[in-house]
Amino acid sequence: MILHVLGSCSGTEPYPARHHTSVTLETEGSLYFFDAGENCCYTSYTMGLDQLSTQGIFISHTHMDHTGGLPHLLWNLRKLCLIDPANKARMQGRKIPVYIPDLSVFEGIYQMLLGSEGHYETVFELEPHLIADGPLCEKGLKVEAFHNLHLGQPSAGEPWKSFSFTAQAEGRKILYSGDFGQLPELLPHAHQADLLFLETGHHRACDLCRELLESRVDFGKVVFYHHGVEILQDFEGELALAKQVLGDRVLFTNDGSRIEV
Repeated sequence: MILHVLGSCSGTEPYPARHHTSVTLETEGSLYFFDAGENCCYTSYTMGLDQLSTQGIFISHTHMDHTGGLPHLLWNLRKLCLIDPANKARMQGRKIPVYIPDLSVFEGIYQMLLGSEGHYETVFELEPHLIADGPLCEKGLKVEAFHNLHLGQPSAGEPWKSFSFTAQAEGRKILYSGDFGQLPELLPHAHQADLLFLETGHHRACDLCRELLESRVDFGKVVFYHHGVEILQDFEGELALAKQVLGDRVLFTNDGSRIEV
């Protein structure tokens, strides 16, 4: 499996050379998007990733820094079918699932697509799914969702609105945190993960490293993304502090980072 970091920044003000959160996971010739921040379509396309091989899109929660690029990504999938007959043939009859914890947000995005040229007439079909705890996708890539407390606990009868994911393929396991409340929410799902992909927009990397070490959870490497102000203002200094705890098991990402699992 290969992780491509399309956007490494949290929902701060715009930062040079960094865009909001989005990652693609590439496995066995297929792409899976995890979150879709502002520039995910442009970056994935110009990196040479085959967007038409997209088999699923997973949105951890619907804040703008995780969804701002989703309309453009979906729009471009249609555009690629219009500019090349071979692309149209590849996509004919396909269904692209979009897993999202608030279907009203998807409906709003879809209305944007309908308001663009061509009324979003396509040869493929977008298939929205409301995220809930448990398996989401078991073909090609096995993805499971579990809620976290980034947005607090919902009122009685209301669904959870923020999720983390585990993804397994090729004998490897990844934990993708999304934005989360506290590390113990993730630990039951982190066991024997080859890679923990953790956000730092609401946490300090060195503190998370210490908590992981003290937890005695069996894991491989820790990759930090969705950077908050500490890392954005002192990338090398914060990386050094994290490495004091976990050594070379720690990686800080940039836009364009490529990570083999």
